[in-house]
Amino acid sequence: MNKKELVDAVSEKRNLTKKDAELLVNTVFDTMVDRMLDGEKVLISGFGTFKVNNRQERKGVSPKTKETIIIPASRTVSFKPSNRLKDAMN
Repeated sequence: MNKKELVDAVSEKRNLTKKDAELLVNTVFDTMVDRMLDGEKVLISGFGTFKVNNRQERKGVSPKTKETIIIPASRTVSFKPSNRLKDAMN
C-alpha cells in the first residue's frame, strides 16, 4: 500500500473527501516526523512503536575501490510492532 492508496482507503472508510483524507494522513505523518526529529518515541497503541536510533561513526569498505572509508554518524528510525499486530499477522 502506498500513500495514495492509504488516502483512498481512509476516504472510503470514513466517508471523507479525498482532499480531507489526504490532509488527515499528512497531518498524522507530519506530527510523527516532528516528534521523532525531537528524539521522542512515537507509540501507537495496538500498532507499534517508532523509535529514533543513533548510529555512531564507523569504518567501512568501499565496494568499488576496496578502500577503507569512514561512514559518518547518522540517525535512523526503527519500528517495533505491538503484540496485537504480531498476533494478527500470525
